[in-house]
This record gives sequence, structure tokens and C-alpha cells, in this order.
Amino acid sequence: MRALPPLIDVTFVRGVDGEPPWTGHVLDAGELARWTGLHTTARPLFLAAHLGARLLAARRAGLQADGLGLAPELTAFGWATLPSGKPLLTFRDGRPQPLHVSVAHGGGLAVAAVCEHGPIGVDLEHVDTRRNLVGIARRFFAAEECAELEACGSDERSLLFHQWWTRKEAVLKATGHGLRGGLTVRVDAPADRDGWRPVALEGHEAPLFVRDLRTPDTGVVGAVAIEGQAGVVQMVMTTAAEEST
Repeated sequence: MRALPPLIDVTFVRGVDGEPPWTGHVLDAGELARWTGLHTTARPLFLAAHLGARLLAARRAGLQADGLGLAPELTAFGWATLPSGKPLLTFRDGRPQPLHVSVAHGGGLAVAAVCEHGPIGVDLEHVDTRRNLVGIARRFFAAEECAELEACGSDERSLLFHQWWTRKEAVLKATGHGLRGGLTVRVDAPADRDGWRPVALEGHEAPLFVRDLRTPDTGVVGAVAIEGQAGVVQMVMTTAAEEST
């Protein structure tokens, strides 16, 4: 029997303003210290991303939400950051749990993703037409990509640049390399019928795949990547997170 493809749960969450009364219960001590130390403009999306990851994990575990829209068991989760910068969702007492997790934010929106199969990465970018896209591409992208961007009209160039950027970041997050892994990695291979594109990253033997995500905001593009094999992306409406904002 052929194994089922990996299932990747993805959710988008709006920024959580202010200081909700549950913040100190949901975030562990390390997260709370990081959140408190952030500028007030950065706190809403940090909280949204970390809440979204927990809501997905609780959903996978079959935990029931309480009357506030938050599962009490969310307090069982902790957060760790590996030396590479890759996040690790644990149990609050430090025990590992089986889900791989990735979070990102951009354009006033946060995204979280979880998967049991293997490492994943997500990224969001606000499409900013004011940036010197060709100049940035010349600095970070492959020469062939720069040439293609230069040949595009301004609208097409803007969309293509941000799509490539999010795909690249998603792939590098999945591998744990982060941006030091090199934004020259090519992410423009033809997509299969489900939108997945194979990616070859120098020095990384495991297969990698990336696909675009449809976000709730037209001005924000996103991507998700997975190591091992292409999966199935399941968009999850975490109403609890929306109602908490």
C-alpha cells in the first residue's frame, strides 16, 4: 500500500494587539521575555505566530477549546530555538513532541505551519513596489534570476521577486540553514499539479519541495517548503485565534 503524503496544517492569524490576559499562560518564560523585550509594534505578530502554532498543535492532538476559544492544554507547550535559529515546539517540561513547526509574519499577518512528517518552513512577504528589487536581486539572487527580473515589466517583476523570495526563505527555513544557506538557491522549477516545485540545494542531500500559499491579503505572498517529499497543504481556520484578537 502506498503511504499517504505528508499533511501540512497551515493557518493565518492577524496580529494580537495589547496584552491579552492569557499571554502569560500561553507563552513560556523564554517566549514571554522575548515578547516583552520587543518593540510594541512587533509584539502583535510575534504573539499571533506563536499562538497559531499552538492552536495547530492542539488541533492535531484533538484538544478541545474552552469557552474563551483557547484550549487549556495550550499551556502544556513550550518553545525552543535551535542553534540554527529554527524553532522547536516542545512540551512545557522540555519533553519533545512529534510536530515540526515553522512561523513567519509579514504585511500585518502571521502564519504558522505544523507537520509530523519532517522539517518544514514557511514565509510571508508584503509586496513592496518601492524597493529596489533589481538591486536586491543582483546582491542575493542567481545571475539567471536577475536577468529574468530585469526583462519583466514592473508589476510582473514585483510579484515574481516576492514569490521567489518567500520560496527561498521557506526552503532555507525547512533545512535549518536560514539565510546563510544562500538566496541563490533556485526555486523556479516547473510546478506539479498541486503547485509543488522540486528544489536542489547544494550540499543538502534530502529532497526539498516548495509551493506558493494563497494568503488572505492580496498584498501579501507566502510559501511553504518541506523536506523529504511533497505533501498536502491543509488550510486551517483557527477561529479561536481570530476571536482572541
